[in-house]
Amino acid sequence: MRPLVAFAALVVIIAATVTAAGPLRAAVRPSAPAPAECIDAPVPLGALAPAEPAWCDGYSSAVDTARRGTNTWADSFAGAMHSSLGAGYLVFDDARRTISHAATTVYRTETFAHNDHWMVDIAGSGSPIGQYEGSAEDFFVGPNNGGSLMRPDEAFHFDDGKLVVQFDVSAGMTAYGERVWPEVVVTTAPRPSTRETNGWYAAGQFGGAAAIGCALPADRLSECRIYDADKITAWLSAQSAAGAPSVYGGTPLGERAAAWRLCRPTDPDASCRDHFRLELTRDSVSLFVNGVKYMQHAGLPSASQLPAELLTQPVYVYFASWAYLPEATVARVHWGAIAINPQLQLMK
Repeated sequence: MRPLVAFAALVVIIAATVTAAGPLRAAVRPSAPAPAECIDAPVPLGALAPAEPAWCDGYSSAVDTARRGTNTWADSFAGAMHSSLGAGYLVFDDARRTISHAATTVYRTETFAHNDHWMVDIAGSGSPIGQYEGSAEDFFVGPNNGGSLMRPDEAFHFDDGKLVVQFDVSAGMTAYGERVWPEVVVTTAPRPSTRETNGWYAAGQFGGAAAIGCALPADRLSECRIYDADKITAWLSAQSAAGAPSVYGGTPLGERAAAWRLCRPTDPDASCRDHFRLELTRDSVSLFVNGVKYMQHAGLPSASQLPAELLTQPVYVYFASWAYLPEATVARVHWGAIAINPQLQLMK
């Protein structure tokens, strides 16, 4: 269930400071099978039988498939089999529970590579009996929300005032409903904070730092939120212009419907693994899907622009797999190739 539109107006949040939250974990550990959890384990949402949760299987050795350059990064994950990610990545599994110590029913995630792409499994125990949902408070608390964040173990900069992030992900899986979505976050924070600005979205995990997070739900109603150190300062969607004089798209209509595909629960994830391109400048946010312009907010007024810190300081790019799980289930998010500032020359 997506939070009510009214939540967007609730932007006064207690200031948060990014502090150390335990050591960063490079994604090279093997999975530890947990037999008790794997007896009659459900097929994850977004997967096909006989798939089982990632923690029910062991891993092979990780392969480093990334290509690095000065202020640029690319990875096709070609050659990655059933393994953890290469040592060039940092993974924050079960981020809310282990870092901000949020009271969430999402209790486990695992990030892994498989057959030339990478995936994340997310497990939630569902809403406690008698728990009320639907209040504005849920947007900040997110009692059934959580997931995993992954980023390259390098910082990047805006190049000539622009940052470009490209990625392949199966966002249009109808099995997700409104409960599971990929999200890309750009922030000055090298790790999630011990304090949240909101619990509903992955971008809310960086209190105390400037950030922008763009969520790609299965209903194809794309949306981005811009944050200063303390609160959401702009919500960008088909419903919210945030003062921009030029607004385009954000909904699956016309040419955009064919660009961003849907797949049925019986389809393999590759049937809707689309190519997304996010372009950020100080006063514009543009999203392309398979080469088609899908959403754009241009000419943002000063109050809604990206915070200056994002353009003047090193930034980190997180690929988040996030979910709202009010019922006990496991969900799987499928990612593919990623690239950051692909317009720059990669080193050989």
